[in-house]
Amino acid sequence: MATNMAYSKHDEYLERECKDEIELKSSKILTFSNKSAIFDSPYDKRIIKWFGLFEHPLEENGESNFDKCLLQTNWCDDQGHHVENYNRFLDESNVSNFLKHANEYMPMVLMFMGSKLIHYLQHESIKDRFLEIFGEEIKDLKFVTKDFEGRQFKIGFQKFEKTTIVSFPHPSGTRGLSDGYIKLFQPEISAILIEFKQLRRF
Repeated sequence: MATNMAYSKHDEYLERECKDEIELKSSKILTFSNKSAIFDSPYDKRIIKWFGLFEHPLEENGESNFDKCLLQTNWCDDQGHHVENYNRFLDESNVSNFLKHANEYMPMVLMFMGSKLIHYLQHESIKDRFLEIFGEEIKDLKFVTKDFEGRQFKIGFQKFEKTTIVSFPHPSGTRGLSDGYIKLFQPEISAILIEFKQLRRF
């Protein structure tokens, strides 16, 4: 699986001011879930919480086979905490960065953290190259909303021969996004993760 990550300002401070200590601790990072012990990122913590809401919790020590299957990466070749120009996601260097990682790691489940990413994927010049990696589209992109008293958001689902995509709003950059709303998607997300675990045989 893959997510789109972003550093917080605090993470950037740690890397700038505590470089030696961070390099030592970073050498001990094995998985997405155990890196939160070093980088106190609200983004990471919320994603970890979501996996619990989907009833597929991640372990704090990150030693389970499931934890070891999570790969965190970026569409763009940076880890900025704020996006000022969204057009850069369509720059060839950044598209190539995303497709290179996709081709190298071949995720069976791809989770976009940020609602715009799934739309960029639909651009003909990008999608055609994506199809070369993951095969034909089996289920067209579909957006789902749930009845909820608070603010509602669309969650996107799209399936290809070799990967299933789920598109979430950005965990730490979306105003009004509640964990209670995300939890309503537990049946859909859990079914995808169960299939993933069965195919990986754990």
